[in-house]
Amino acid sequence: MSIALGGIVAFIFRGMNLLVALALIFLCSHQLDKDGYGTFVLGLTVVGIVNAATGGLTAATGVQISSHRRPPGMALANGGVLGLALGATAVIAGFGASTLYAGEAHREAIAVGLSCAAVIVSSVVAGTFLGREAFVRYNMALVAPPLFSLGLITFAFFGMDKPSPAIALEMYALGQWLAIVLLLVTAGRTYLRGLSLHAPVARQIIGFAVVAGAASGISYLNYRADVVLVDHWEGRASVGTYSLAVYLAESVWQVSGSLALATYARLGSSSREEAVALTTRVMRHTVILLAGICTVLFAGADVIQRVLFSEYEGMASALRLVLPGVLMYSLAQSYSGYYTWQRGMPWVSAAVAGAGLCLDLVLAVVLIPKFGINGAALASTLAKSVAILVALVVFVRAERISLQQVFRFGRADVDDYRVLFGRVRARLAP
Repeated sequence: MSIALGGIVAFIFRGMNLLVALALIFLCSHQLDKDGYGTFVLGLTVVGIVNAATGGLTAATGVQISSHRRPPGMALANGGVLGLALGATAVIAGFGASTLYAGEAHREAIAVGLSCAAVIVSSVVAGTFLGREAFVRYNMALVAPPLFSLGLITFAFFGMDKPSPAIALEMYALGQWLAIVLLLVTAGRTYLRGLSLHAPVARQIIGFAVVAGAASGISYLNYRADVVLVDHWEGRASVGTYSLAVYLAESVWQVSGSLALATYARLGSSSREEAVALTTRVMRHTVILLAGICTVLFAGADVIQRVLFSEYEGMASALRLVLPGVLMYSLAQSYSGYYTWQRGMPWVSAAVAGAGLCLDLVLAVVLIPKFGINGAALASTLAKSVAILVALVVFVRAERISLQQVFRFGRADVDDYRVLFGRVRARLAP
C-alpha cells in the first residue's frame, strides 16, 4: 500500500474522529457556560495526558506483533495485564481525588478516573490491531469511543434542564467503556490466537511502554501545559477560548498523523536505510498537505469565530498565532514513528517534546501575563518551531543525509498520488 493510499484510508477514519470531536466541542461550548466548558476542558486534559501516555502501551503491544512476530493473542494477553493494572490504578486515583472535593467536583474526579481507565485498556486492543496492520479495526478503536461519548452526552444534555460539566464527563466515561465492549466482542478469533501469558514478553512490553509512554505523555504536555498557565493568569473562561483555538489548529494533525500511521508497522520491518527514505517521504507529503490546510484556516479564522464561536472573543487571533507552530511540529509524528518503530528509541522523541515543553513554559510565563491567550499561542509556536528544527538537524546528521533530501519532492512522491488517483478512477468507473 502506498503512503498516499494508506494515508487516505487512515484519514477517512481520522476525519470521522475529527468531525465527532468538533461536534463534541460545539455541543459543550454552547450548552455549558464559559466556566463550565473550561472545567470540562480541564477534565479532558487529564484524560488526554493519560491517553497520550498509553500511546506507549499501544506501540509496545504493536511492536511485539510487527517486529517480534508474536501471535496477536500473546501480545494482547501480556499487554492486557499491564493495561488492567494501570486502569485499576486510574480508578482508585479518581475515587481518591474525589474525597478532596464536594458536589460537582466530587463527581467530576470520579468520571475522569473512569475515563482514564478506559483509554488505558483501549490502547492495548488498538495496539493489537495496529501491529497486524489492521487499519480499519485500529481506526475504529479511535473513532468508536468518542462517537459513543458524543451520543450519550447529547442525550444527557437535551434530556436535562441544566447540563453540567459533571454530567458531560460522566457520559464521556460511559461512552469510552461501551466502545471497548464493542471492540472486544467484534475482534474475532484471529486476535485470540496464541493467547497466553509469558513473563519475558510482559517485561518487554512494560519496558518499551514505560519509555514510549513517557515520550507520548511529554509530547501531550507540550501541547497542553500552557492551558494550566492560562487558567492561572486569565481564568477558566479564557481556558475555553484558548482551547478552541488550539484544538482547531491541531486538528490538521489528523492529516499528518494519518500519513505517519500508514508507515508504522512497515518501519518496524524495514532496514534502516529504507526506513529513512520512508520517513522523509512522509515528511514531504506532510508539509505540502498541511501548508494548504493551515493557510485556509489562517484566512478563515474570523469567519470561524463569527459563525461557530461568537461568544468566544479572541479565538481567531489566537488561532492565527498558533497555526505556524502547528505546521512546523506536524513533522514530529513521522519523526517519532521512525525512532519508536524502527530504531526502538522512543526517548528521542521524548527529548524533543521535553525541550519544547520547557521552552514553552518559560515563554508562556513571560508572555501570558502581558498578552493573555495570544501570548500563550505565541509561546507555543516559538517553542514548537525551535524544538522540531533542532530535531531535524539531529536527524539529518545522524542519518548522513541533507535537508534537501528530506524536502525535495521526487518521482516516488508523484507516483504515490498517481497510483492513488488511478485506483480512485478505477473504482468510480462504470
